[in-house]
Amino acid sequence: MDRMLRDKKTIILFMAPAILIFTLVIPIPLAASIGLSFFKWDLLSNAKFVGVKNFIRLFTSDRVFGTTVRNTFSYMLLSVLFQIPLAYCLSIFLTRGKRFEKLVRNTLFMPAVLSGTAVSLMFYFIYHPEVGLVNAVLRLMGKPELTRFWLADENTAMVCVCLAVAWQFVGYHMLIYVTGIIAIPLDIIEAAKIDGANVWQLALRVITPNMKPVLRVSLVLIMTSSFKSFDSIYVMTGGGPAHKTEVMASYMYNKAFLNLKYGYGCAVGLMLFVMCLVVSLAIQKILADR
Repeated sequence: MDRMLRDKKTIILFMAPAILIFTLVIPIPLAASIGLSFFKWDLLSNAKFVGVKNFIRLFTSDRVFGTTVRNTFSYMLLSVLFQIPLAYCLSIFLTRGKRFEKLVRNTLFMPAVLSGTAVSLMFYFIYHPEVGLVNAVLRLMGKPELTRFWLADENTAMVCVCLAVAWQFVGYHMLIYVTGIIAIPLDIIEAAKIDGANVWQLALRVITPNMKPVLRVSLVLIMTSSFKSFDSIYVMTGGGPAHKTEVMASYMYNKAFLNLKYGYGCAVGLMLFVMCLVVSLAIQKILADR
């Protein structure tokens, strides 16, 4: 067995299927998208080379693209604000050695394994103006004037979408933080308790300084997933109302598959990839220096 595991041919043989699948799913489609971004193609006729005209149009005459960039950053910011503080607080309170902590942790993590489409569809009906749970609760509280079609209101649509996403992934990031807290040496925590530190002092002065690498990973995961988020927007709002929830991923889909502008859609996708890469590297650089 050891001889087989040291054999390079055997190692390559076992790695080949994964490498093949990765190549077919990531590098080849990425290279094809980069190439198509310099063409005008509707799939029905021959592709026409247009150079950088797609990119010039993106940054000069396409006002919706500018809106999608702002919406993407708003989506990312709201996702960070809704997920990290709550997940961090939950992780601290669920690592104190109390009863049923593991059960609560597993329960909170369960939404993360659900399909994003299923969760989005569930929240679509929760926010529904007639049969939705939110409006039903408001009516029971005697506040019918506060009811509205939450996903069709320009002021609430993006917040509602981000709350649904947060509900699904708070438990996922909580579990990441729990793992980081458990890895902190017990001697440090016990010494702080002996010195009289309460829960909040323990969290701010002992746990948080030792959690910076974990928090950095969690932050990068949320930000990159926010850039490529599509299913929640597509199911719950479709990018509306009036492009108020249109993000770059949904705009790319609409241009490529609904409007049959594949070259233009690939140009949007390439900009999305570049922005995601730049933001990820910038965040890692900024947090690494602290």
